[in-house]
Amino acid sequence: MSLSVEAVRQVEQGLRTRAEVLAYEIGNLVPIDPERARAISAEIIALLNEAVSQSDPPIKSELFTLERRRTPKSGGGDEIEDFVLDIFAHSPRGLSVQDIVERLQEAEIEIKRATLVVRLHRMVQAGKLTSRTHGHYVLSEAEHNRRQSA
Repeated sequence: MSLSVEAVRQVEQGLRTRAEVLAYEIGNLVPIDPERARAISAEIIALLNEAVSQSDPPIKSELFTLERRRTPKSGGGDEIEDFVLDIFAHSPRGLSVQDIVERLQEAEIEIKRATLVVRLHRMVQAGKLTSRTHGHYVLSEAEHNRRQSA
């Protein structure tokens, strides 16, 4: 399906307008909860990167349903999350995002860096990880205790 030049211009303008609204809303969240604002921003960027990297365009309703993507998968957990938590369990001093990327590559697990960052932020929000400095994470005390008692 081919769009006219005018239709493409209208789509571009609509996208820019939505981006400005998102930037404004995230900007309003920064003074209240800067970490949450960064996490949401990273999630949006990851979604947009996924959209442009796919050969077939994503379904619009899936692209913008952030809440649906935040919910944990049912059926015993997420393989990548479990692997990442295992990495942290053996790294008491914590790891940088690059360290995690390298370990995932060694295990031949493919994940985009931006997607990994979003997952790490979600794991912080879920209380599984703690971010001591920007881009450096450790297993949370609660998760450490949970693993010890399991």
